[in-house]
Amino acid sequence: MKQLRNAILRSFILYFLGLSIVGGLIEEFFNQLEELVLGINYQIPLQILSGVFQILAVVGFSFLFYRSLNKKIGNESQRLAKEQSTLFANIAHDLKTPLTSITGFSKALNEEVVEPTEIKEVSGIIYRKSVSANDLLDLMFQYTKLNSAEFSLNKQACAVNYLLKEAVADNYDLIEDQQLELLLDLPDEPLIRTLDKTEFRRVFNNLLINACKHNPTKTELAISIVEEDSTVKIIFADNGTMIPQKDREQLFEPFVSENETERNFLGSGLGLAIVKTIIDKHDFIIELLDDEKYTKKFVISM
Repeated sequence: MKQLRNAILRSFILYFLGLSIVGGLIEEFFNQLEELVLGINYQIPLQILSGVFQILAVVGFSFLFYRSLNKKIGNESQRLAKEQSTLFANIAHDLKTPLTSITGFSKALNEEVVEPTEIKEVSGIIYRKSVSANDLLDLMFQYTKLNSAEFSLNKQACAVNYLLKEAVADNYDLIEDQQLELLLDLPDEPLIRTLDKTEFRRVFNNLLINACKHNPTKTELAISIVEEDSTVKIIFADNGTMIPQKDREQLFEPFVSENETERNFLGSGLGLAIVKTIIDKHDFIIELLDDEKYTKKFVISM
């Protein structure tokens, strides 16, 4: 929608600029015609004729502006419809695997064909698959909400380093389960920025979850905050799975992940798409940069 608004604004400026230029040229032409050729007796008819031409110019430019605007809105509507269609198709595809497992194992339990010694294991599988399906639906809800026209940020002054510490604490069990080697380098003094605390906590959570789910065990995850002049940079760097250069441009698109050949609900890419959307709405920047020590480094500049 932001691109559409910018395109409409550009068209609007070009419309008035073009109309002003053409209107000025018409007026100048008739003034020259009056002074150099026809004389004083034709002053009123020339003024009427000049007004008619200016009205025609307004009508012509308005029609062109309408055509251009209608085309841009139509193209954007088609793009959004295609994106939504792809989104829901992929969600349905990715939900099929956990739901199939839940249905199959539940049926086996209901028909009592599971050995008593295997009931606990089967129940655990059903639970994990249910959590997986719920997580995917939650991500879909978040992404859809962020891209709705009604969504707006609730910004307030916040110590971004304290918020990041809280997010790390919230996800510490997951970090331990994945056996990541966590290195924290955060300043003690508060670094105040104006942002939506709820949504930015989601940014940190998604980046942490992404690091846990898409890297092998024993991966080193270094999280730091540095100040460069008036810019605060939040860095998530790890020495885990490398992302090929050809896949980096699409990394923040929904349902694109670094492991597309084995794509399942964990690799849908919705998490990073949500991260990018939230950061863009704050007018901040997120980049995936190369690093001499780490295989990948996400940097948020604010």
